Amino acid sequence: MGAGKLVSIIIPVYNGEKYIGQAVESCLQQTAQNVWELVVVNDGSTDSTIQVVEKYLDDPRIKLINQRNKGVASARNSGILESSGNYIAFLDADDRYLSHTIGSFLASFGRAQESVALFYSNYILINEHGARLFGKRVPPLTKKRPDLHLQMLMRRKKDLQPSTIVTRRDALEKVGLFNERYLSCEDIELFTRIVEKYDVEMLDFFGVCRRVHREQMTKDTNTMIHWREEFSLEYLKRHDFCYFCSTHDRQKQAGLAEYFGDAMLKATPPWGPCVRTAEYLYERSLSMRFSPRVLTKLRSLKADETSGDQSGEE
Repeated sequence: MGAGKLVSIIIPVYNGEKYIGQAVESCLQQTAQNVWELVVVNDGSTDSTIQVVEKYLDDPRIKLINQRNKGVASARNSGILESSGNYIAFLDADDRYLSHTIGSFLASFGRAQESVALFYSNYILINEHGARLFGKRVPPLTKKRPDLHLQMLMRRKKDLQPSTIVTRRDALEKVGLFNERYLSCEDIELFTRIVEKYDVEMLDFFGVCRRVHREQMTKDTNTMIHWREEFSLEYLKRHDFCYFCSTHDRQKQAGLAEYFGDAMLKATPPWGPCVRTAEYLYERSLSMRFSPRVLTKLRSLKADETSGDQSGEE
């Protein structure tokens, strides 16, 4: 089958001996056969991950890449560069597809408008033993830009999971791959760059089982907030604020900037509060319309920062 109809599944894995076999098996069990390839990227594992994956390498559709430990963004990029399909799917090593997933995605590609470059499905949460907990229906995002951008920027929950995503290769060629500088939020940072140029299609089927387990890699809240803020600030600074709004009225934009600044402060851990982003939004609001109320909010944040810096001094 030609590359134009091929889905390349990328699985990054680090010390994933316990679940990686199930992830690979879920690809082999697809009802749609000969329409996918699988690239497993071993990111410097020190357990028996390599030995588990090597058992499947007799299948010509499966490839294993070994690299030193450089992080999940680098591992996904290595997989993309070694793949050949016109569609790229991301599956985490502890997750697994349902048997119909790739076929359902392919059927949706044929019906989608040319402007759509990112597709995502609902998912089912499972425990470490594989028992189903509950299904998660991901709220649809507005297809039309520019309203779509603010939904991506202001999400308070991380509902758009890599394992639920398929994107077009030509979109990645336009916007670039995962930013390997990011230690967290690397997924939403890339997906947002895609959304800046293309539309999104929410596919109303359950496509993946996402596993919740004790060994799952987690990052401390401060690290996650730091990278969420890096993403938010870079995203905002790439554009004039009118880019994010359906109105070009600067007075209304000032109100929106204040509103979203408030929302950044209300975001709950591990995704907030995002103080630096709120400061930036309040400053943007004041640059478009002076408001004593917004100025008070901004001064309060800066005073809290100063107080915190001083309390940390010896």
